[in-house]
Amino acid sequence: MESIGETLREARHQRHASLEDASRATRIKMDILEQLEADEFDRLAAPTYTKGFLRLYAEYLGLDSQSLVDAYLRSQGGLRRQGLHMETEKNIRARKPSELHLPLRSVGLVVVALTAVVFVSVLIKNLLSHHGQPVSSSARIISAQPAVPKADFDAYYQPKPKPAPELLEPTASK
Repeated sequence: MESIGETLREARHQRHASLEDASRATRIKMDILEQLEADEFDRLAAPTYTKGFLRLYAEYLGLDSQSLVDAYLRSQGGLRRQGLHMETEKNIRARKPSELHLPLRSVGLVVVALTAVVFVSVLIKNLLSHHGQPVSSSARIISAQPAVPKADFDAYYQPKPKPAPELLEPTASK
């Protein structure tokens, strides 16, 4: 069974057409036609464009375009939607896995381990900084009210004391 590229090349030779003639008639760049005839589909643009190029070139050569597109899809393992664009199964398998793809469990374990290390280091620092220092008696006594600092200046605004209201003596009514 011939490859897609061989089929295209033979049909072009039977028509006695050059790549330049085919490029002018189909308005497909010559390097794209060369890649189609060399079966270098992975070097071409997205699979949707490759299907269009194949269809257009096959129609120009008088071939059954749908059978060539179907053969292309079979050779690439079919198409699959990846986000907003289509990719061939062959390209998906050939692509290296993403380096940033981490399992959630591993990320959780790393976060827990780092939290534990920070907690232990703070605990050790506090123990070493208080170790060997005598504890004063004032530190042992915990007062119920917090200490209020005394200001060493007079306040700018001091309210004036108001005199107490005078009490009126009730008059006896007759």
